[in-house]
Amino acid sequence: MKLSGNHNFGTAALYCRLSRDDNMDAESNSIQNQKKILQKAAKEKGYIDTLFFVDDGITGTTMKRPGFQKMITAIEAGYISAVFVKDLSRLGRNYIEVGRLTEEFFPQYDVRLVAVSDGVDSDEGDNEFTPFRNIMNVLFCFSTVFANDIKAHSIAKAPVTVSLRERRLQVLFLFRCCL
Repeated sequence: MKLSGNHNFGTAALYCRLSRDDNMDAESNSIQNQKKILQKAAKEKGYIDTLFFVDDGITGTTMKRPGFQKMITAIEAGYISAVFVKDLSRLGRNYIEVGRLTEEFFPQYDVRLVAVSDGVDSDEGDNEFTPFRNIMNVLFCFSTVFANDIKAHSIAKAPVTVSLRERRLQVLFLFRCCL
């Protein structure tokens, strides 16, 4: 997924997400730490103009997150030339949707993707482990659900942004991976 490199160090979106609110009145510690990591990484890559997009206390299993949607809108409007995340799971825990972002959406808009902890930088070429990481991020959700003894029908009622057929295929694929 090597991009054209025509970014000219425009505006970088620094996206932070945390699924569980840590009951703080202000921003959570995790979000504050993500901001520091992303600001430093963006500066090291030559980006001075940065915008934060934050979803604090919102699961990555849905792509309908306010901060995320604002970032997508800014990309579509041509305001963003790079997206920085701490790791790929911050983008989302739906491997189909995250795959669409990394393989189709970001290249379509010539947006550089940097996942700091995962060592992903689309300007440096393909990373063969990116799709596998996306699958592992979804498996993490399932392991958390089963460890917390959440019933399967609760998962089925969770908000999703993919069709029922795609969700069934996703679940079948994940369970097959576990065998």
